[in-house]
Amino acid sequence: MIEIIRRGIYTSIQDAGRFNYQNIGVPISGPMDQQAFGIANQILNNAYNTAVLECSFMGPKIKFHKNTYISIAGAEMNTELNGEKIKSYTPYKVNEGDILSMGTSQYGCRTYLSISGGIKTEKVLGSRSQFKGITSEGNITKKVLIPIGKSDFIPKVGVSLKPINIDYENEILEVYPGPEFKILDNTQKKILLENIHHISSLNNRMAFRLEEKLICKLPEIWTSPVIPGTIQCTPDGSLIIIMRDGQVTGGYPRIFQLNKRSINLLSQKTTQSPIRFKLLSKV
Repeated sequence: MIEIIRRGIYTSIQDAGRFNYQNIGVPISGPMDQQAFGIANQILNNAYNTAVLECSFMGPKIKFHKNTYISIAGAEMNTELNGEKIKSYTPYKVNEGDILSMGTSQYGCRTYLSISGGIKTEKVLGSRSQFKGITSEGNITKKVLIPIGKSDFIPKVGVSLKPINIDYENEILEVYPGPEFKILDNTQKKILLENIHHISSLNNRMAFRLEEKLICKLPEIWTSPVIPGTIQCTPDGSLIIIMRDGQVTGGYPRIFQLNKRSINLLSQKTTQSPIRFKLLSKV
């Protein structure tokens, strides 16, 4: 077991996601930054789908009730183990009674805490990912005991994982044309691709809304599929980017689709972060 002493600002349990239920309106969920999630598990030789803690903006304080190994990846949160600072992308042994404390995020906003053997909460529709309405809570809201798996991880002496050079301050998001991209005129396309946009305060695991609006009068469309990374334009010109907990259908024109790398990068950004779109192909 691990004990959540302080839950942080928004800490949730996430595995690779909840698949095959979009046809009944259930979003995929899973880690906002799939790359950091995968690295955190890989360090401990966990399977990719192993459940972790996704820590957003300010991390939790945790007490361990059994010996195990941990690793962290993603944004820097000045993490300490028993008062001593520890590094990201490195396995650490923790003993029963040890205390892990995570601070406020820097150079990104989401960090992934992986535990050898993984978090072992109940699976709902094939996944441990928290999503309110499917699971009892959308995130960890109070002090709680969380079951973890058996640790059989043995670190190799002298072996370390070199951190990938990830620049979370990179402003460029790579996009493909969406199904309705063609209804934009040349002026609107130029504005979207040449201007700097900023993330508004309306951002969460469901969607990110941008501050700047596109001057347009785009029609609504028949309700159509959307996936994480779909960028919709509403009738008033607002730009909305669907994220991991977003709906599975929408009635607004789908003008862009982010690639996987850019969804991960966007997940590490927050209010007022500047972004620019780079079109990868034309229609």
